[in-house]
Amino acid sequence: MRTHILGAAMLASLLPQAAALAQPAPPPPPRYDDRYDDRYDSRSIDADMDAAQRRFDAAQSRFDRERDIYERERAAFEDARARYEDERRRLAYSGPTWRSNDGQTYCRRKDGTVGTIIGGVAGALLGRAVDGGRRSAVGTIIGGGAGALAGRSIEKNSGPPECR
Repeated sequence: MRTHILGAAMLASLLPQAAALAQPAPPPPPRYDDRYDDRYDSRSIDADMDAAQRRFDAAQSRFDRERDIYERERAAFEDARARYEDERRRLAYSGPTWRSNDGQTYCRRKDGTVGTIIGGVAGALLGRAVDGGRRSAVGTIIGGGAGALAGRSIEKNSGPPECR
C-alpha cells in the first residue's frame, strides 16, 4: 500500500507539468522586419510615395507662385516708398537758398519773431530807465516799441551773405 500511495503522489506531482507540456510553445517575438513586411505590400508603398510626391510638388509650386507675387509687391512698395521719400525731401528742403522750376533763386529768411521779442523787452527796460521814473508807463511803451522794431530789423537782415 505504501508503494501505491507513493506512486499516486508522484503521479499527482507530475500532472501539472504534463498539462503544461501538452500545450504548444508560444511563438518567438516577431522581429522588426517581420512586423512590417506582412502589413505593407511594396506596390502600395510606392503608390503612397508617388501620391505624397505629387502633393509636395503641388504645394511647392503654390509656394513659388506666392513668393513671386510677394517679391513683386515688395519691390513695388519699396519703389513707391523711395519716390515718396524723394518728394518729401524735395519739398521739405530747409537750406538758405533754393532754385525754383523757373530758374529763379529764392532765399529762406528768418521772420524776426525772436528779435522782436528780445528787442521789445530790452527797449522797454531802456525806455523806463531813460524816462527817469516820472511817467514810467510812457517811457516803457515807447522804448518797447522802438526796441521791438529794431530787434526785428536786425534779425531779418542777419541771414547768409548770398541772400542779400
